[in-house]
Formats: sequence, structure tokens, C-alpha cells
Amino acid sequence: QLFNSGDLLFFANTGVLTKVTDKENYRKDTQTNLFAHNFMQRAVQRIDPLMDLDGTGVLGRIRDILSNNGLSVGAFSIDSNSISLIGSPGVTTTPMILSDLGVTQFNHDPSSSDMNDAIGSLNGETKSESGVFGEWYSDVLVKSLSHNQLLYDTLENRTTSITFPDTHLGRQLGVVAKMIDSRAERGTDADLFYCSSGGWDTHSQLLANQESLFANVDASFKAFADEMKAKNVWESVTLIQVSDFARTLTQNGGLGSDHAWGGNYIMMGGSVKGGQIMGTYPEGLKEGSPLNIGRGRIIPTKSWESVFLPLAEWAGIDDADFEYICPNKKNFDAHHFFAKEELFDPA
Repeated sequence: QLFNSGDLLFFANTGVLTKVTDKENYRKDTQTNLFAHNFMQRAVQRIDPLMDLDGTGVLGRIRDILSNNGLSVGAFSIDSNSISLIGSPGVTTTPMILSDLGVTQFNHDPSSSDMNDAIGSLNGETKSESGVFGEWYSDVLVKSLSHNQLLYDTLENRTTSITFPDTHLGRQLGVVAKMIDSRAERGTDADLFYCSSGGWDTHSQLLANQESLFANVDASFKAFADEMKAKNVWESVTLIQVSDFARTLTQNGGLGSDHAWGGNYIMMGGSVKGGQIMGTYPEGLKEGSPLNIGRGRIIPTKSWESVFLPLAEWAGIDDADFEYICPNKKNFDAHHFFAKEELFDPA
């Protein structure tokens, strides 16, 4: 429905790449350890295969530039920590981790009415003998309690117009929707969010598992889109779906599939120029075809850099900062990248 209405597009045969490569050279051309969840999940969250800006993630670097441009930008991971939101040290604050069930108030039943004041007083005093680690601990504690109270007060009675699925993904997107709705109270110009969905490692019973997995994504994404439309912010929101890798096209002995490489992905939003498939779908999928390195593991023809740079530009980042956003940009020719105008409607 979102595809047909022009709000969703697909990226064909996209994945982690150090440089454009082929069957003969992909091992020496690829810096990332292929086909392993931990290495490739980290790679797609960082988009920095040569580790030029090691310890940072692509969303964190986008946040760095937007913050340097004078914007107040929040960063939130739902239910898990993600390097994707980490920026360069000292540029922005540490991303927050929120539960998919919302924010639980710290010490909701204190033994005294002035408990929070007492905690602030105990951790606010600085003396000549105070140690650097003690002061750091107190600073983190006081800030954390302040953030907890702010988010609790902001979200406690906030509701959504749309009922989200009671699944892990549905609850995460429900929290994201409430956070977007609270941007004025929080004083932010923009926010970056990271959500995750498990269960896709279908080494057995692929078809049966995917039926329920896709149904969950479909219902959760629809609820999120409907909520953003109901709150009149759909034009200002973009959701992009990524993964560590696709699955082999040949089955294993358990009616499942195994770890592969290039895959097809979704981007949606009110400003997305939807109804199109971007990139090039492989001409051949059989064994022996040019991009098939065995069992239907397909070499990607588009990198994540080609996707995230126009997304960063849509968010307001100039091309002068592109190499900070994607340090590996230099390894690809100019024609490799999508233009912002190909993916997004005019502002």
C-alpha cells in the first residue's frame, strides 16, 4: 500500500561493501569479515569499513554535523545499545536507551518526600579532596536522574492515535512515535532512533518463519506510518530498514537458508519518492551467474554509503561533510551514489 501510494521504495541488491567488486576479487577487496552476524551488523551500523572514524556510527556522525550546524538533535536506541548512534567524542551527548515499554520512574515510592533533593545534594558537593572518578560518577548520576524524570513526565500520559501491534517491533515503534510527538517539550529540532527486530536467522523452516516475521513488519510499519500521518509529521520522517545480510537462495537440510550478502531493503516516509526500486536487481541468480559466489550468495552492487549519503543530505547536511558521514566514500565512483532528488520529493 505504501509503495503504491508513493511513500515507500526498495533498494535492490544492497549491502556492506568496501569497494565495488566481483567474484574473482571480492575477498581481497572486502575489509569486513563476511557472513558473520557480529561483524556485518557492526559494519552496517558503522559504515566505516576502513575504521577511519573508529568507534562511531553513521547516525552518530549525522548527528554530529547537525549539532555543529546549531540544531538540537536527540539520539535514542530502543531496548538495545547500538554503535550506529555514537558520534565523535565530545561533539554530542551520549545516546539514551529506552525500553519498548516506555520510561519507568526512578524511585516511584521514595521513603521521604525530599529524596531526590537529598540525592542531588549528596552528589552536588565538590571539595578539594574530591576524586575525579567520584565527581564523574556523581555528574552522570545527577544527569541520568534528571533525564529520567524529564522523559517520564513527557511520556507518562502520552498516547498514540493508532493502536500498534503488541510485538517487540510494534512496541518499539510506538515509543518512537511518542518521542517524536514530545519533541516540543524536549526542545529538540530533530531526533534519530534505532530499533531492532530479531528472529530472521532462519536456518530452519524459512517459509513458515518468514510468514509471521513479514506480517509483523507489515503491521508495525503501517501503524507507524498511520500515526505519523495522524500527527501531521509524516513529511518530516524517514524510516530506513537495514540488515547485516540477506539469505542464501538455496536451502539447507532444515528447510532453511544460511548467511548470504546482498539483499533488498526498504525506505519509507512522507518525503520519500516511493513506488520505485532503486539500484539494479541481478540479471542472473543461478550458480555460475556473475554475482553469485555460491549457494545464491549475491555480491551487492550498491553500498550502504550510496543509501545513507542522500539520506544525510535530505536531513540537511551539505556535500562538504559527506566524507565525515561516510569516510569510505572515496572508494566509489561518483555514479555509484544515488542523488537526493532520486530518492526524495522536492522540499
